[in-house]
Amino acid sequence: MTDTLSQQWLNRAEEDLAVARLVLDEEYPAHACFLSQQCVEKALKAFLLATINSYPRTHKVVDLLGECQRVEPEFNRFLSDALVIDQYYIPTRYPDGIPGGTSGGLPDFTEAKEAVSIAEELFGFVKSQTS
Repeated sequence: MTDTLSQQWLNRAEEDLAVARLVLDEEYPAHACFLSQQCVEKALKAFLLATINSYPRTHKVVDLLGECQRVEPEFNRFLSDALVIDQYYIPTRYPDGIPGGTSGGLPDFTEAKEAVSIAEELFGFVKSQTS
């Protein structure tokens, strides 16, 4: 039996979360942050597919969260988390991705632990909403 498209997105989100945990343990915090962002983005898209059968073509977690809030207002509690996670999409991948870049360089272990924790919580919430 083939999983629904929504379940496929949720499976990919879960895989990103698992790998984020692994690379955090191996002390690659920037990769943990990027994979946490990917987990959250894919989980939100899974929720939207499960509920309204579409999602906006964006990588911006705040925008995706806004769409999810239209369906389920409880997503509002993740707004500050979405702002944190969004900052890891481009700078963790490209050293010159944002003009002026981050003066502090790549995220550190503390930031990565926070990103993984956010991804775990949001993924768990989406999973509870879609099962």
